Amino acid sequence: MFYRDMNRTTHAKLLMIIYQVLLLHRGPIIKFTLTLSGLKSCSEIDQLIRFVSSNDIQDFALDIGQGELYKLPSTLYSCLQLRHLDLSSCMIKPPPGFEGFTRLISLDLCDVVIADDVLSSLISNCPLLVDLTLHSSTGSHSLEVVGPNLKCVRCDGHFRSICFTNTSRLADVCVYLKGERGELRCSEEYISISVMLLDSVPVIESLGLDFCYVKAFPGGTSDIPIDLDLTEVHGCLDVSLNKLREVDMKNVSGTKAELEFIKLLLAKSPILETMLIELNSSLGLVAELRIVKVLTRLRRASPQAEMNLVSRDED
Repeated sequence: MFYRDMNRTTHAKLLMIIYQVLLLHRGPIIKFTLTLSGLKSCSEIDQLIRFVSSNDIQDFALDIGQGELYKLPSTLYSCLQLRHLDLSSCMIKPPPGFEGFTRLISLDLCDVVIADDVLSSLISNCPLLVDLTLHSSTGSHSLEVVGPNLKCVRCDGHFRSICFTNTSRLADVCVYLKGERGELRCSEEYISISVMLLDSVPVIESLGLDFCYVKAFPGGTSDIPIDLDLTEVHGCLDVSLNKLREVDMKNVSGTKAELEFIKLLLAKSPILETMLIELNSSLGLVAELRIVKVLTRLRRASPQAEMNLVSRDED
């Protein structure tokens, strides 16, 4: 108890010092970053945010670390000058009438709690957003990403589905979904979420995917067919990936859906340079050799494309 009280007192003193320094500052506060662990009280942080929100803050970062989730005060949502927002271990619940950060160009959320519709609305109401990073955020299962200026997206969390809409400038995509196989549900009319993504944004230059969700598709089995028919990839014959240069795929098990998708990438990417395939750790040597045999026979539209297969046991 003494340690906790001492720690709380230290935090209070630190926040008071920061607040006093801010009071002595004259002019706008362009950038403010606060990293604090073991949060027990929020009132002091509320005061700091209230102060910087009235001083034209453009770059705001808050990392609470371990401790209680911090509910962002309503004053943060009035920071309409924000261009960079980085939040960790926070609860995001905008007030009614919030219309987004119209000048925001980068958004980084780590271990935040936010509802599906709120997150989708937040993203779509940032029309200038260029860089989006979502890491281990809870409460989000189905995410719709709408971003006419988005160029880079990093998603690593418990999402069941991600839909990209109006993302014609998206060049760098990395999606690693977390979840048990039984939790993942996909429509039979699509070979994978990945193909739906590529069909929507053919300007992608770098692609990173975790194939754990492909296994949940009907028809996805551990069998490795030697003869793959690209026409089985529904609706993807017109896909053109003329800018794709790098591909990084994890947890590949050699299912039919996975191999069809890899075949599609190789056949439709004329300037592809590297494709890194990390095999699922549960595969045995025989299964790995069969995958290698199939992949080495696939036609490549890019003469300089290099395919590297890595067993997770080698990491």
